[in-house]
Amino acid sequence: MKLNSNPLFNSETVHHPLPSDQREIDAVVLSARRCYDLHPYFYMRYGGRGSSFARSDGGYLVTLVDLPQSKVDKQVLWLAALLAGKGMPRWLMEAHLDFLCEALSAAVPEKEPDYRKLLHTANLLRETRRRWISQTAFDELRVSFDTHATDGIERAGGLIGAAVCDECCGLDQAVPSLMSWLADASRFSPRWCHAVSETLERARQIAAQAKES
Repeated sequence: MKLNSNPLFNSETVHHPLPSDQREIDAVVLSARRCYDLHPYFYMRYGGRGSSFARSDGGYLVTLVDLPQSKVDKQVLWLAALLAGKGMPRWLMEAHLDFLCEALSAAVPEKEPDYRKLLHTANLLRETRRRWISQTAFDELRVSFDTHATDGIERAGGLIGAAVCDECCGLDQAVPSLMSWLADASRFSPRWCHAVSETLERARQIAAQAKES
């Protein structure tokens, strides 16, 4: 398959390897679509251009599974940190990796052990996030925000909590890059922006308590 005929090809990215197996390509496209469906933030902020990047990033992630687990982890964590600095908390990478492993394993079952390397890295990201905000507290933040801030984006409370966890891991731009859009008063209502501010403060309080314990 010619590179520029591959639906995962993105002319805006550095040309990195992409899968050529049509089954893997279809699984990558499905995974990107599921991420967009689960997190409306993706499309509202990044639109179709973001969808193209999600597919090309997913294609790149698939090509990593032939590497040892340590190298898979290193490459994925690097990409996740890069994206966190652009407004995409690493929680979103968790979901993308989960969807990729599931879709790829169903499409090409003989390579399931290789694809599970992506799930391993997703679990590393999950464990890191939960060190700062437990899953129970994280879910409470997300549900509370979605209950009180109904005029914006579903699951945005989780984005805020995840960005705080990334911040605690030394990713200094994780919160500012998210808040610059999510708390923009020209885009969202005062009620929404107030809820964003309160949720950010609460998430930081929870993470500070975890740091002290």
